[in-house]
Amino acid sequence: MILIDEVLDPKSATILRIAFGKITQRIPLTLCMVLSVAVVTYTFIFVEVAVSGLSLAFIMLLTFFLAITMSFALEYDSMDELMVLINLGVSPSDIFKLGIYRVWIISLIGYLIGVFASLVWPLSTIKNVMLFYSFVIATGLGILSPVYSSLRCMRVSLLGREAFKPLTEKEVPVVLLPSELEDVKEFIKERLKERQDITIVTCSAYDGELELVCRYLGDFGRETFALLATLGVNPDEALKNDETLPLVRLKLKIAEGRNPVIDSWESGDGKQRKRSAVSLSFQTLLRQLLIEYKVYKGKLRGAEYRR
Repeated sequence: MILIDEVLDPKSATILRIAFGKITQRIPLTLCMVLSVAVVTYTFIFVEVAVSGLSLAFIMLLTFFLAITMSFALEYDSMDELMVLINLGVSPSDIFKLGIYRVWIISLIGYLIGVFASLVWPLSTIKNVMLFYSFVIATGLGILSPVYSSLRCMRVSLLGREAFKPLTEKEVPVVLLPSELEDVKEFIKERLKERQDITIVTCSAYDGELELVCRYLGDFGRETFALLATLGVNPDEALKNDETLPLVRLKLKIAEGRNPVIDSWESGDGKQRKRSAVSLSFQTLLRQLLIEYKVYKGKLRGAEYRR
């Protein structure tokens, strides 16, 4: 393990530790697999003098079922490690390959032991062609037996990657329906009118999109807002056309079965989009308002939603 840390980067070393960690925890089953492949290899090399073809086929069949049992034990006994691999960013295809490699390496170890035993205790002359065929058999046992369990793990990893897929900064972690657009619009307008640092210029909703344009007043705007209110002047009408105040635009898209996408920028004419601290703060505020709408007034509140 120390050699692994020296040769590989930390992420790769962690992946290998997780992938092969269960082998050490399953020592009895691993030893049975290794010894079974070693017996098959030794028997096949000296098949002409050791056993009949039917007996060899029976031994190979038992070893194959043992390899399948081991692959299921390694895969289904390590679902927690599988989730860790998903979170580390290991692709489903690589998880499938790890499941194959793990059993294949164990099978190759058994093959080497079987070849070593044939060299130490030969029953007859060792033929190169038998060594090659025994290698093919050991490889087949190591690759074919874990295919099904590895496919199952790959399926779990595909679902896991979708579940753990992070949201982008423009996605809102709620589920809204296009039919809720008008309700969302009224909720946002109601909540923004309670704030003295923002005044709404325009707010429109159509075709699953909400467009919102606001003036950000800030501390100076708050004082002006309060002053105009005491003078009997409508602060919203007076300040929304004040070009000295930042103009923030926001667009919200709601699609069936997807997270709403929200984008905000600071601009005077709507053509040149400038991502500023004000626009990012405004986008964060609207994300929070959408979450509050979902919790308190959303149509899917308390209901289960399936895509």
